[in-house]
Amino acid sequence: MNLANKLHLRFLASWLLGAALVLTTIGVLPTILSVAPATADAAVALPNHAPADFTQVRPGIPKGKLETITYNSKSIGVDRKAVVYTPPNYDANQKYPVLYLMHGIGGNETHWTSLCAANKILDNLIADKKAVPMIIVMPNGRATAEPPSSNIMSDFNYYAFFEKDLLQDLMPFIESHYSVKADRDHRALTGLSMGGGQGLNFGINNIDKFAWVGGFSSAPNIQSPDILVPKIQQSKDKLSLLWIGCGDKDNLITGSWNLHQGLAKAKIDHVWYVDSGVHEVPVWNNNLYLFAQMLFKPVGSVTPPPSIGKYNGEPVSGFGGMGMPGMGGNRGLTQDQTQKITEAVQSEIGDLNTKLADAQKEAVRAALAKDETEASVKTKIEAVVAIQVKIAMLRYIKGVKPIAKDITEEQKMQLNNMGAQGYNQLFVGGFGGMGMPGMGGGMPGSGRGPAPTGN
Repeated sequence: MNLANKLHLRFLASWLLGAALVLTTIGVLPTILSVAPATADAAVALPNHAPADFTQVRPGIPKGKLETITYNSKSIGVDRKAVVYTPPNYDANQKYPVLYLMHGIGGNETHWTSLCAANKILDNLIADKKAVPMIIVMPNGRATAEPPSSNIMSDFNYYAFFEKDLLQDLMPFIESHYSVKADRDHRALTGLSMGGGQGLNFGINNIDKFAWVGGFSSAPNIQSPDILVPKIQQSKDKLSLLWIGCGDKDNLITGSWNLHQGLAKAKIDHVWYVDSGVHEVPVWNNNLYLFAQMLFKPVGSVTPPPSIGKYNGEPVSGFGGMGMPGMGGNRGLTQDQTQKITEAVQSEIGDLNTKLADAQKEAVRAALAKDETEASVKTKIEAVVAIQVKIAMLRYIKGVKPIAKDITEEQKMQLNNMGAQGYNQLFVGGFGGMGMPGMGGGMPGSGRGPAPTGN
């Protein structure tokens, strides 16, 4: 072929390629780029924070289902409860991955959906195709048949005992009653506070069973790097994700920081995510939002988020916003009674808590604004109080009233003597370590900044 013909064919090929690109752009021809193998350059990059409305119920999208299940725990010797989230359009003929999601000390199986917003976060992520449809199992991580102590910190060791219940009782129940992919590549484990320590300890202790492991604001139950790092190094299986997240003003951050440093020194891949905030619900919701988007996807296909907070290893003084309503040593309601109240209001309380947090932010903003009038500030405060009244009455009508006959005279006397703590048990709810939105006793200047409005 002569040079002229070669040049003519090259021009024709270039013209056809250009025409195809134009037609693809305007929608006449379909693009086939999506079938190409994913590359590092094509990885989805996570933002440094969830958008402002990520815990809101969005109309018009499919919703997952919450179900409270009862399973027999041979390791503890009693029947126990867990809350299970099945994704929108759950199909028993399809197999799903499973995330085991742990609560904090003093909490129970309902707290990730009543105080936090696990189901709403996953509904929104799945609707946006940002998260793989998954089942979430939220157990009671306090592994004992004994009633709660008046001092919840004395229950510390019971949380370590849950590892046996999880592996030998709960997981087999879930895998025999739900359509799940029962292998390590499709199991994840994480949690908040005490549950964060459980997630990291149990997950790293059992890398042969969990490929995706994390901890949010992990409590001092987290094992030392000297114990955890060698277990990772010696395991024949590799973790697909190891996530360590915490608020930058959380006084419990030291344990997470130490593990991060130990992993970095050992050159073990992991995500170190520093949020802006204390030991509180918004940090845990945000960590779940980001963590969930990395689960059950090809390793490297999602770029971890950059930290939004800053931390340099210095201890955080104070109690870091750990808001502990109802934590006093005067008992009052039993855990079973508190759980019944929580379950009775579970479907409605989450939205009210979110509205309360938003109203409180508005009141704070108004109070600190130079040009705001007293009447305007008063209106904002009244809006907060109005939501608090709705929460209190919801708990009273649907939760307290039905169990009032079971509250003994001794308990009534205790609740009366407890003052504000007694009021919180009946009308506010929440256990130590969960920090309901707006309830934490954070250090001056320690609150988290506003979430970005974009995604």
